[in-house]
Amino acid sequence: MPASLESPAGTAPSVLLIEEYDALAAAITSALKKFAPGHRTHVVESISDAGSAAAEKLPQLFIVDFDPPQANAIEFLNRMSLAHPEARVLAIASGTSPALASERYGKNAIQFIEKPFELADFGAAVQALLGPWTESRSGDSRGTLRDLNLRDLIPLEAVSGATAVLSIEAEGGRTGEVHFVEGQICHAIASGQFGISALHELLRWKNARGREAERDVNSPRTIQGPWQHHFLEALRATKPSAKELRAPTPPAASVPAPSPSPRGTKQPKTATRTGKKIVVIDDTEMLLIFVEDVLSTADPSLQITTAFTGAEGARRAEVLIPDLILLDYDLPDLRGDQVCERLLRNEATARIPVVMMSGHVPEMMATAERCSNVVATIAKPFVSDALVALVRETLVKGPPPVTVRKDKMPVQAREEPGSATADEPKPAGHGNGKKPVKKTPLAKPEPEAVHQAPVVPPPLPAIAPQPAAHTPAAREVRPVEPAILEPPQITVRPSPSAKIATSNGSAVILGLGMQVISVQFTPRLQIGTIRAKPSATTLSLTQLLAVAGAENPWGPGFELGMVELDSRGQIRTLRVVPTRRPADSIRTHNGFDINQVELVNETACIQLIAGTVAPMTLQLVAICKVAAVELSDRFEVAQLVLQPESSRVRITLDPQARASVGTEFETASVSLDSFARIAEFVLNSAAA
Repeated sequence: MPASLESPAGTAPSVLLIEEYDALAAAITSALKKFAPGHRTHVVESISDAGSAAAEKLPQLFIVDFDPPQANAIEFLNRMSLAHPEARVLAIASGTSPALASERYGKNAIQFIEKPFELADFGAAVQALLGPWTESRSGDSRGTLRDLNLRDLIPLEAVSGATAVLSIEAEGGRTGEVHFVEGQICHAIASGQFGISALHELLRWKNARGREAERDVNSPRTIQGPWQHHFLEALRATKPSAKELRAPTPPAASVPAPSPSPRGTKQPKTATRTGKKIVVIDDTEMLLIFVEDVLSTADPSLQITTAFTGAEGARRAEVLIPDLILLDYDLPDLRGDQVCERLLRNEATARIPVVMMSGHVPEMMATAERCSNVVATIAKPFVSDALVALVRETLVKGPPPVTVRKDKMPVQAREEPGSATADEPKPAGHGNGKKPVKKTPLAKPEPEAVHQAPVVPPPLPAIAPQPAAHTPAAREVRPVEPAILEPPQITVRPSPSAKIATSNGSAVILGLGMQVISVQFTPRLQIGTIRAKPSATTLSLTQLLAVAGAENPWGPGFELGMVELDSRGQIRTLRVVPTRRPADSIRTHNGFDINQVELVNETACIQLIAGTVAPMTLQLVAICKVAAVELSDRFEVAQLVLQPESSRVRITLDPQARASVGTEFETASVSLDSFARIAEFVLNSAAA
């Protein structure tokens, strides 16, 4: 941990969460146990309560929800910049964009995350802001409250929907104003200038500070249009050169500023780095910062290059020929599979190993099976030790045995942004690839335990162990329904005997009604094969080890979602979506009208095809593991990703049956519809 961010002796490092909704506070607190296991989380309801809590807890990170807006936010931040100059701020707000993060230059005190947000983006931001402070080769805008400036305050007023005046003071006694009406910039004054030119002038001022004041209703309006457009144009027009950005700027004497103290400890800047070359491609700035920090800390000799888009990343790979590419699937221009295929078509880049990192697990897995240069995957969100271990292992293995076949490689539409097909929609993959990719577990840290990455030979040394998580102390936060679970991380790599580790607590019983389409009888007139389809849109989930009478933590019911199949046509993952409706009541029926009788000559079996009147309906029971939990913008369960324990299921006429009741069948194959949902499945009797 950087020296400037170390806590006083006898205290634990902390995070202060300012969140008025108890449900969201509980959810974020639960997430922070995963992403900041060595920090205590303290919760207050408003900014008015945060000052005294900060004085007592000395937080290293403020997480503030500005949706709804927080009153007196700028005055609070000005006070915190003096009292806690080395702390950082993560602002949860609506109305920002990726362009805002990419265009803000220099060191900024506030990092914004758009609401609603993905858990992976939130985790990356937290880990980047609390992680090691290394010398960035790619550049980033991460700073501390010491660096609070107009690039923080102007967007904060906008996303807060303020109707106010931001009164500005800078060195040399200069003053100016930026006016807001309901979050839109409507007027600016600076050095005798008005409007857009004044806004540009204000952003050129160094060491400028602002305070909020009331706006006179009769004030003029000299700026029209969306605030982001004008603000981004001002940022581009006033961006200093790279040399000016690197030069330290002392605080102006005429502007109140905290006394100087050392910045966070940085890795010494080396003239040349001779280690392995890695290109990281992702459109989330905080994740790029986090990945670069973690890998540079583990091995300072690594040569790390980052890119925001697929086309930019592919071009850098073609020039640098790196030893490894870390690639997101969902990028603003190209999909991850398109980047992989572009690399495969170029003989110079075809043997560069690619590790995909994405929250789009089915699409990522499908790409891993289809593209031979994808040697591993890791599901977002992930933690530092998991990433370092995977990168270490991949670099040790070296390039994959890729055969370049230009005549066989499909030419993808929308290869470059701006092409004729650039605006075509992205089809979703189902993961029905040909290349088997097996999975290796990543251990989840147990409560109050110190975990450490495995110690293996260079090129990457093991990262330092992280202290255990602690429970919040400032305000009791009780878990709310639905429960927030930490999704286990999934690393995919060629490993002949790997399985995903799970605990009994993550095992569930899936109950699904099915309608029989046909039944095959063996020559001994035993049921051999059943062909069926789901008879209901909802299903039930119960915990495998649920206590009698206990409430089901997964809620009333779930709807069938997308399914990913492996190369054998078996279900690899099944997504289910919570619904407020209870699971459909399954009315089983053990007979059906026979529409047709066939003799299957190859097996001498008799096949009975069901009619549409009074169909046979049965209950299918399967044991699954909860492989991941996808959260909504309010940190509620949006989807569960389930993995069947095996291809074996049980069929029963008892709609309330447990997992051990019924006749055992083996899943032979599964057919999907155009939405990647189960259309039909074929079951073979285990006793036949």
